[in-house]
Amino acid sequence: MRKQALACALALCVVLSGCAGQGQHSPEESSPASGSVMAGSSIPQTGQDAMAFLEGSLRPYEKGVEFTLPEGWPGEDWNIQISGRAAMGEGGMSIHLMEKENAGKAWKAGQTYQIECAQGYLDLNLSACLYSDEEAELSVDLLALAQGQPQPQAPAAPEAQPVESIPQSTSEQDMIQRVSATFPAYQEGRSEYNGEYYDQAPFTASFLLPQGWSLKEPEKADRVFDQGMNTQLLVCDSAGNAVGRIGYGLIEAAEPGNEPEAGKEYKLVYCYLRTPSSCFWEDYRVVKRTASGENAVATVHYGQTEPGESAAAAQEHTAHGALAYDKELGVYVALRMEEDAPLTADQVEALAQSLTLAAAA
Repeated sequence: MRKQALACALALCVVLSGCAGQGQHSPEESSPASGSVMAGSSIPQTGQDAMAFLEGSLRPYEKGVEFTLPEGWPGEDWNIQISGRAAMGEGGMSIHLMEKENAGKAWKAGQTYQIECAQGYLDLNLSACLYSDEEAELSVDLLALAQGQPQPQAPAAPEAQPVESIPQSTSEQDMIQRVSATFPAYQEGRSEYNGEYYDQAPFTASFLLPQGWSLKEPEKADRVFDQGMNTQLLVCDSAGNAVGRIGYGLIEAAEPGNEPEAGKEYKLVYCYLRTPSSCFWEDYRVVKRTASGENAVATVHYGQTEPGESAAAAQEHTAHGALAYDKELGVYVALRMEEDAPLTADQVEALAQSLTLAAAA
């Protein structure tokens, strides 16, 4: 079954290889339709005006949908997420486009962006908001727009009726706070033998956590070199308790003739995590693919000792893990929860899907 799943995932990658959001270009370089959007327009003065400009610029083109951002509104003010699902076997797989632009706040005012819509997509939506005006927001069905279909109208609000309050379950909807970390996170643990890990060009890893959770550096005595999860940061719950940790590693180059099989690149990427040691990762399962890598969940087995105990006395624990790698950056991140962390498997999967890697600005 695992081989069949890997084969399906590889086939899907081939189908969707040309489906990611395209690079930005100026309105003058866009289609005639994009030029008409900018012609004679003034700079929006309010967040609502800026969002109306964005909505008005959305239009089909021969391969999908394109949009233009208004002048006068800096890229770091925009939060634009493009996500959906693609067919995979009998189900679907989550897809996220143009994540690097959004995570790096690299959107450019006045630029036009193109989003290709492939036949393998089951749904694809754009949601946008402004950090400076949280009330200015937009949601668009991109597949319907690409096919010339009208956008669905919001249903009329029903008359208010008393309803029984239902407690919200612990689900991926609890994952509403995006946090970000820059790696390498610190220089403690550096030696004459591992400098390449600390000289790595800085990059950011951002992902979703429950409201009130945070990241913090461990005590200096605990900042040791770890080839599989280096310069680790602690994942803390809303009470400040450490319930997980995240670190990064470098992607090793394959030796000529020993390249991994298609669909099994992760075995080389995470070679140091897959070697039985005090921390061993297995049951790798892809939850999202990107143009230069993939995100996954895994089961982590790790040893833990009490103060003063030897490594031989370590007790084994099992926990959820989340992973993501980017071949263009040459790095991966690995996040391991503690065995008793208050996150469900679904929440960890939502965390894994939200993981985004980008070069630090």
